[in-house]
Amino acid sequence: MHPMKTCNKCKKSLDYSKFAKNQTKKDGYENYCKSCKNTYNKLNYGTKFTKAYLKKEGYGIYKVENIITGEYYIGKGWLNERKVDHFTKLKAQKHSNPYLQKSYNNVKHEHLEFLILEKCKPELGSERERYYLINAFLEDKNNLLNQHITIRWQ
Repeated sequence: MHPMKTCNKCKKSLDYSKFAKNQTKKDGYENYCKSCKNTYNKLNYGTKFTKAYLKKEGYGIYKVENIITGEYYIGKGWLNERKVDHFTKLKAQKHSNPYLQKSYNNVKHEHLEFLILEKCKPELGSERERYYLINAFLEDKNNLLNQHITIRWQ
């Protein structure tokens, strides 16, 4: 028998293939099944966030910055997709990074900016993200909101 996961929205016990992958979750999968997530996105965003829109800006390294406190989070991914994902979860009080969630909760939404640091090919994403994280850590680790940073020299 295949392992099952329960969707937090519809409460159905479904095969893991019915959930999108998400490395930030303990089990590596989203909490809502693909069907519930699609329904939610259509109801809340209409057709604005289509797959084409989410990939439109391309792939790269980004920073979510609190312009009041100077705190920031650095990440990589499809830029529009990551922006939508971060702000949707922050608004819903369900972001997986408690430091970024706390920073968001302490200011108005408009004081959090999504900035593109660099566009790159997906296969270079981890290397370029590591470059920005190391520099940020060395410059001012107190304002860096990324949770688990392991810096290894290769």
